[in-house]
Amino acid sequence: MTITVGGDNLTIPASNTKDITLDKIFDLDEESTVKTDAAGNYALIQSGEGSNTQVTIEDITINSNEIALQSARTELNYEVSLDGTLTATVSDKTSFSIDKKNITTDVTALYSSDVIMPASLRMNIEGNNSLTLKKGFQLDFPEYMTISTTDQRVDIEGSNLIFKQDINVSSTSPLYIPINITHIDFEAMGDGKGLVAPGHLVIADDIKISGTSTTEGGSAIQMIMDTEFRIDEIQLTQVTAKVNPEINVSIDPIAINNLPDFLQDEQVRIDMTDPKIYLTVSNTSPIEVNFSSTLKSYKDGKVIASVPVGQSPNLITIPGNHANDYIICLHRLDSQVEGADASVTVENLNTLIETIPDEIRMESIEAKASDRECSIILGTTYNVKADYEINAPLQFNEGTNIVYSDVIDDWNKDVKDLFVKELVVTMDAKNTIPLTMNMDVKAIDKNGAVLNNISTEVSSQIAAGTMENAKVTALQITLKSTDANAFKELDGLKYEVSATPSAETSGKVLNKNQSLRLENMTIKIKGGVTVDMN
Repeated sequence: MTITVGGDNLTIPASNTKDITLDKIFDLDEESTVKTDAAGNYALIQSGEGSNTQVTIEDITINSNEIALQSARTELNYEVSLDGTLTATVSDKTSFSIDKKNITTDVTALYSSDVIMPASLRMNIEGNNSLTLKKGFQLDFPEYMTISTTDQRVDIEGSNLIFKQDINVSSTSPLYIPINITHIDFEAMGDGKGLVAPGHLVIADDIKISGTSTTEGGSAIQMIMDTEFRIDEIQLTQVTAKVNPEINVSIDPIAINNLPDFLQDEQVRIDMTDPKIYLTVSNTSPIEVNFSSTLKSYKDGKVIASVPVGQSPNLITIPGNHANDYIICLHRLDSQVEGADASVTVENLNTLIETIPDEIRMESIEAKASDRECSIILGTTYNVKADYEINAPLQFNEGTNIVYSDVIDDWNKDVKDLFVKELVVTMDAKNTIPLTMNMDVKAIDKNGAVLNNISTEVSSQIAAGTMENAKVTALQITLKSTDANAFKELDGLKYEVSATPSAETSGKVLNKNQSLRLENMTIKIKGGVTVDMN
């Protein structure tokens, strides 16, 4: 009662599978770091939030008791002129000196500054006489000072104060002229003055007094005129300078969550064409900031990759006076990224995700003012903020290896009563996924255990395709056993697909609509089927 059906071959009629789309394979949840854009393209996307750093250059104020003033005591020798008046020529100077060693060291070079510097000029006569300072009389302040006054009796020409009219001076009616110095050009001071070292400011100079004075009398006389220049205070407000304030920036780690199973396999290696990290920065200060750090990826709490960024010549620069978002893209290729304000090439950026990590951290962050002059208001608080996002489109270079495992089962009910020594499964694999697939197949029983007494062989790899150009590969899977009873335990196939980009499809982005379809699937039973009819 034992018969063989089918002769050399028994063929079960052909069947097709539905499209196995990447959308089904990925099976993403909302919390996954892998996301799709509006076109269905996949990318590894996750962001980290940065601190909001406050930056201030403290005030520079010089009090009156820190200013040394030297008055002028001028001897006036009056001689009788041709017209009978007593005339004397005035030529003298008064001076001031500042040597302050405890100003902020955040200012490293000082070029100029707007200042609040109320001052005054006072002239007096010793004794009971009086004199007249003639029109054209002048006081020459240092050329690096910008001066002004509310006194209508004088004009300001450059840094010189010039009398527009004769002005009488006596012990009972001394001369008082209010003066405001509004700007100081420190570069024009010369050697040994200005900011001579960080934290050390020196200002020292003379105010020259010159002109003609007259007095009443019939014969030559001598008089003493006292001239005093007073400075109430000096406050530097908006400076043009180089500065180096402390800028502390920190950014939270990026967690890589809920990945598809095929990206978590230990064998997976990713060589992405152009992964990107976007720094979204804002900087309300006028200070241009050079930013550097080390990006580190962690898996199971251990560092698996480390990539320095912001190193010369590929500096990361946060521009000043940019209150709104300024986007800097760190990426692998040497090109400008669309939508980014600046692009910085980091050729080895892919090493961070070659093995997909649990976490990416930005460590050893250094934010330092660039060595450039800027105009900054002292005492004002500015904000610097930096967030970042990793955006790695799933487009792969050759060298990528993705592993996907699955099973085809529930065959046992159909084969448990058969004596078979060889099965050949043939099919056409229609592929629009841009990955070449190598299959490793194992026969399994109803418990999922591998049947070692059934050998398997796959005829070829599945060619990579694209959505525009699907590739069809004729595929044959052969199952053999020397024991015809072995197939009674067979319940299906356990397969592992190792997928890599081909030269033709390298750089193509994975899309949720790409798919693999198995068509014209047939099973041929070599040597027919032996059936025990007893």
